[in-house]
Amino acid sequence: MPPKKSNRPSPGKSIAIGRSAEISEYGPNKILKLFFKEFPASEVDTEYSNSVIAYSVEATSMKCYEKVKIGDRHGLIFDRLDGISLTKLPDKKPLTFFSLSKILADLHLGLHNKQAKKMKDIRSEAVKVLSKEPLSFLSKEEKKIAKQFIENLPEGSSVLHLDFHPENVIVTKDSFVIIDWMTALKGDPAADVASTVFLFQDAELWPGTPFLKVLFYTVVRKFILKGYLKRYLSVSGMDWKKIERWRLPILIFRLGLWNIESERAALQKEISEIISSSKVGK
Repeated sequence: MPPKKSNRPSPGKSIAIGRSAEISEYGPNKILKLFFKEFPASEVDTEYSNSVIAYSVEATSMKCYEKVKIGDRHGLIFDRLDGISLTKLPDKKPLTFFSLSKILADLHLGLHNKQAKKMKDIRSEAVKVLSKEPLSFLSKEEKKIAKQFIENLPEGSSVLHLDFHPENVIVTKDSFVIIDWMTALKGDPAADVASTVFLFQDAELWPGTPFLKVLFYTVVRKFILKGYLKRYLSVSGMDWKKIERWRLPILIFRLGLWNIESERAALQKEISEIISSSKVGK
């Protein structure tokens, strides 16, 4: 018998390539996020689940329709958004550069007002990451201290994006849409703020970025982060010390899940220092 014909469209023009997947056109109104073949299927499942939940609680207006498999690669089908990333907005409207911090903070504040009890808890997930190979440099005693510290952090049920930065915000004609829910969890909003602080302050820029651009982007990131924190803390009333307390699990996630070579030594050093400090024991 001849093979059944599929009604699925074929992947179209490539739109973007990230660390884990390639984004392509998929029919007239959708996109395909096609993960690289070495990317674990379980993590594709996680992003699908998180995306569905985020849409259901109105944390995003970008709908995730289904999981697909194309050849030996897994993928997800999403709404196609007609817009640009928040990073690129000043290219079209230069004066909006000075509004980026406020826009980012207000979007994050709105996100943290959404509740997602069905998402996994950030504390239990951080404890699981302690058992991953990139954290093997820690002794059993150090892992025990870290586990106790994480479990004693405040609980919560707010939606946490944990990869919240301007490239994950799409500016459409009439709204701002938060995308990319792979790392999303539920918990204390201070954890998500701590994650954004890390991304602006410590995270590696895209590999191969020219040196002068690195210098430029570093200055820009510091400027945006300063304004973002000022706005977020002012509106929320959150204490900076609450954010600092989440630094350890955020570093553990970064090392355990991404394990980026250029960041590895600095992350290992800071994780060890935090664990050995008297603050962790309190």
